[in-house]
Amino acid sequence: MKKTNLIKTIIISAVVLGEIAVWSFPYDQNPYLGVTTGGAGNPASVVLNENSGNQKPTPDILENPKEDGKAVDDSQEKPAEGTTQTVAKKTEDAGVLILVNKNNYLDESYKPNDLEPIEYFAGDRSAEARFMKSEAADHFNEMMLAARESGYEVVMTTAYRSYGFQTILYENYVEKYGKAEADKFSAKPGYSEHQTGLAVDVTAPSVDYALTDAFDQTAEWKWLTENAADFGFVLRYPKGQDDITGYMYEPWHFRYVGIDAAKTITEREITLEEYIDK
Repeated sequence: MKKTNLIKTIIISAVVLGEIAVWSFPYDQNPYLGVTTGGAGNPASVVLNENSGNQKPTPDILENPKEDGKAVDDSQEKPAEGTTQTVAKKTEDAGVLILVNKNNYLDESYKPNDLEPIEYFAGDRSAEARFMKSEAADHFNEMMLAARESGYEVVMTTAYRSYGFQTILYENYVEKYGKAEADKFSAKPGYSEHQTGLAVDVTAPSVDYALTDAFDQTAEWKWLTENAADFGFVLRYPKGQDDITGYMYEPWHFRYVGIDAAKTITEREITLEEYIDK
C-alpha cells in the first residue's frame, strides 16, 4: 500500500511540475500561449507567443476534475476546521451565480463533479484544460459554433483549474515578484473564479491567440460582447471596474451566469457583484 501511494505521489508531482514549466515564465518577458494555425473545426497547436502590448500574466493551470466541495463566504474570518459547511451554505446554494472574488473564496475541497469537455480549444494545451461545468460547457460550445457560423474563429485557452494548482502558482508569483505585485494579476488559492468551472478565457487568431488587452480591438471580441449574453455569458472583469470586481481588466475572461442574469448584467452594464447585491 505504501509503495502504491508513493507511486501516485510521484506521478502527481510530475504532472504539477510539468504544468508549472508551461506557465511559470518571467513576468517581465510577457510570455503567453498562442496557437500557430488551424481552422474552426481543427484547433491548432499551442506555442509560446511573446507579444509585447499590454499583456498580463494569467494563472490558467488545470488539473483533473473532481467532485464538488463547498463555497465559502469570506466576509467573516475563515471558519475553523469542521465548521466550513455552515459558513458555506449561503454561496453553496447560489448555483451558476456563485460569487468568487477577493471577499468570497472557495474551500480547498471545491471541485465540480459535472465537468464536461469543451469542443473549441487551443489544441496543444493539456487535456484537463478543456472542461467546464456541464451547463456552462454546453452553452459555451453553442456560442463558439455560432461565432464560426458568423465567420469568427474563437478558442478557449483555459477553464477549470484546481485549488491545489492555484496555490502552487500563486506562491511562485509571490516569491518572484512580491505579494503586492502578484496580487495585481494572480488570484490567491480559493479566490480564483476558474475553480468554479464557470469561467473561461478565450482568444482569437487576430491577436495570435494570445491573452492580451488588444483582444478588445478585434472583430471576434466585438461579436462576443454583442452575443455572449444570448448564451448566458458576461465579460467578468470590465474596464474601470476593478474597484468592484477586485481584479484588473481582462477582455479575454468570460463567465457563465445563465441567460437571464447575463442579459440583465449586459443591458445595465453592471458587474456580477452589483447584480448579486441588487
